[in-house]
Amino acid sequence: MQCNHCDTTLPDGSRFCSGCGADLKDPTSGPRPRHSGQVTDLLSKVAKQVEGRYKVDGLIGRGGMGAVFKAVDMTLDRPVAIKVLPPEMSHDEKFVGRFEREARTAAKLDHPSIIPIYAVESSGGLHYFVMKFITGRSLDQVLDAGPVPIELAQRVVWQCATALGHAHQRGVIHRDIKPGNIMIDDEGRSVLTDFGISKALQAATQLTATGQVIGTPHYMSPEQAKGLNVDGRSDQYSLALVAYRMLTGDLPFQDESVHTVLYKQIFEEPPPLNEKRPDAPAFLVDAIRRGMTKNPDERFATMEEFATAVWPENPVAPTGGLHGSMAAVTGPSLADQPTEITSATPPTPSTPAPAASPKPAPRKKSRAVPAIAAVVVILGGAGAAFVMMQGGGGEAATPPVAVASQEPAAQPAAPPAQAPAAVPETVVVNVPAAPPPVATPRPRPTPPPVTQPAVQPPARPQMGFITISATPFGRVSIDGVEIQDTPLVGYELSPGRHIISVSREGYESQVDTVTVSAGGTTRKSYVLIRQEQ
Repeated sequence: MQCNHCDTTLPDGSRFCSGCGADLKDPTSGPRPRHSGQVTDLLSKVAKQVEGRYKVDGLIGRGGMGAVFKAVDMTLDRPVAIKVLPPEMSHDEKFVGRFEREARTAAKLDHPSIIPIYAVESSGGLHYFVMKFITGRSLDQVLDAGPVPIELAQRVVWQCATALGHAHQRGVIHRDIKPGNIMIDDEGRSVLTDFGISKALQAATQLTATGQVIGTPHYMSPEQAKGLNVDGRSDQYSLALVAYRMLTGDLPFQDESVHTVLYKQIFEEPPPLNEKRPDAPAFLVDAIRRGMTKNPDERFATMEEFATAVWPENPVAPTGGLHGSMAAVTGPSLADQPTEITSATPPTPSTPAPAASPKPAPRKKSRAVPAIAAVVVILGGAGAAFVMMQGGGGEAATPPVAVASQEPAAQPAAPPAQAPAAVPETVVVNVPAAPPPVATPRPRPTPPPVTQPAVQPPARPQMGFITISATPFGRVSIDGVEIQDTPLVGYELSPGRHIISVSREGYESQVDTVTVSAGGTTRKSYVLIRQEQ
């Protein structure tokens, strides 16, 4: 069985959750520390180790991947969240090393919908990282009220997909996308948490055991459930399952047995979404259905394509990094291998060879799926601990719009114009009464055709691009023309200087002059400050 609050896997018939302490027999019970003495000891130890740099205010939450404390950065005077690894894992040097490498990699991600990591540190036997403190609610808490409006589901999935696309282009796969790792802040923005932790845990556990499966079974891709190597398309599958639950209020694959859930993820098809949510538009149903396809090759090649399919009015194009398929290089599944993403480069056009008689494609040999007799390590609901447990609606403000900028195809040159061929003229003479000898008509020589030079269309100057983000989101104007809300992704501009303005009611506007270079992308990020009352 599984805890409804933090997704921790528990023995059948358990009364209390070992991860969050919730009373599973009492539907009104919420997460609470079960071992208050241990939590108090850990809090005291953390406070002692970070003394002078951070002031620890208290415990926010705890789960299978550690405890999260709210604190204040004494130097910058800002609230932060400190996530501490479970002490029992801190003795595994290989795990700690892997965790620190993954956390530092995740800290390099820079996207409005990815929680910023400020520091990765070790002190006094504790291993922890410091991140931005978010006020709001987890998507899990939002879904406690049931299905959400279609517009909200589109916005959340679109924002998470663009964030995952940003990470995938930089070789980072999340591996544990679920509502507990998606936060909805007070400004209505979706923020992803817990990047890199799942991969670090998997690398450590596979050193001592085989068949380990790391993740949350209800949102796990088939290839992940089989214990195979995964790429960004696994995140796409998990996000599609999140979208399914947002629209229907139900998980497509449910059972008290973890093994049964994993079996369904691999072999069974989900109930049709449009039967559970008839008002969902066809394009959204099709996008989620394709994202949940069992075969990774049949899913969208990139998260940008998935985001565009979910919200066609706001198409997204990759702004850098890898532009092709997210398929990993075929090979053995080793958890400690670096994540690999290959890009599919289109072949160079060449002179077509004579068509050969088609040969039937060789049939792939079927391989038996390994039995799911694996130890499943469930990542707890610590992701939801990044937020204060306070009220707040899940409805977001005006959705952001991303503009996909594409160069128009060059127009073919007009065919050369030719002057009409000259028509031979005949010389005619008047014939008097006594006819003199008649002059023989002599045609004029035909002049050579005059070829007009081809008229070439004026060359289109190479354009530049700009990407703008703001916290909280604001309205972007460029050179006095209002564009859209942030994030503005890959917006096309002529090279040169432009005046950027980001405004929001109740906040001081940010005005900036930026220089856009031809063929390049300029990235700007702004922090809007509340106006004094």
